[in-house]
Amino acid sequence: MKRKSTAEKLAKKRSAWITRTAEILSVDEVKAAELLATERHQSIRLNTLKGVPGITLKQLHALGWEGEQYPWIAEGFTMDTPIGLIRDSGLVMNGEVFIQNAASWLPVLALDPKPGELILDACAAPGGKTSHIAAATNNQAHIWANDTSKPRLAKMKANLERLGAKVEQFTLYDGQTLAKRLSEQRFDKILIDAPCSGEGLRNIQSDKDVLGWSVAHIKRLQQEQKRIISQAWQLLRPGGTLVYSTCTMAPEENEAVIQYMLRAQEDAVIVPFPLKLPNRIPAVMEWNGRAFVPEIAAVMRLAPSKTIESFFVCKLKKKVGVAVRA
Repeated sequence: MKRKSTAEKLAKKRSAWITRTAEILSVDEVKAAELLATERHQSIRLNTLKGVPGITLKQLHALGWEGEQYPWIAEGFTMDTPIGLIRDSGLVMNGEVFIQNAASWLPVLALDPKPGELILDACAAPGGKTSHIAAATNNQAHIWANDTSKPRLAKMKANLERLGAKVEQFTLYDGQTLAKRLSEQRFDKILIDAPCSGEGLRNIQSDKDVLGWSVAHIKRLQQEQKRIISQAWQLLRPGGTLVYSTCTMAPEENEAVIQYMLRAQEDAVIVPFPLKLPNRIPAVMEWNGRAFVPEIAAVMRLAPSKTIESFFVCKLKKKVGVAVRA
């Protein structure tokens, strides 16, 4: 009886997930199921803080690596060979090469960090995006890295040390209390790679992934995301940039959170991120009978693909001369 109950629960969840995804991506359910079963491949970022790209590439080829450069990022390459070939190499161990999904580079590209800026990575662990910010600014930005978990923070510190990334301050605060904890600070740029339901990381063929998915969980996370972005907004200086990203497809966690911000903060405006990617699709403009404001069309939404997983990125600018609502 227990097995039958579990099987029924799995079937119901799979069906609900596929139906939602088909609506989000504007495809039929057969295609939605196919996309949700996409096997994802990791990519590699050459870490300019620890190696010279040309030399590192020669060393990668000597190991038997095969891949191609992504046209939209100079340090990013596909990995068309088994991951173990690179993962267990000295190039990764000494921080010259960092293994990530290519989608993880997008929030940092949208943030466009510059030397001398005070930058907060609000949900930083395990530190991949933090290290990318450091590399993009040649360790010349003033980076603050925050996370809510002491073990994750410790692991992040070790990762960043291995990658040669300099961080000015590490903090261990709940993202939902950031404005209170950092009340004296105002940042030029803030990155929120928000805790999310991770649909872009799950696979519809995995029973464990299906059992861990639910609309109720998505709705709980949405409330947390709204609180985090609202707190972070209070710490952003006028004229500053905040980038919000997730690795999920749920409109509740993506477009709906941005709509909430636009309505709650009169000084918030979306900045288009016009990068063209093969799996970029239009934003969801209506969900559960609720229409989103036209400005939402400027966000970046990605469908699942083999080399660039499903992702959401929105770049917000704080207008100057408008009062901020707490």
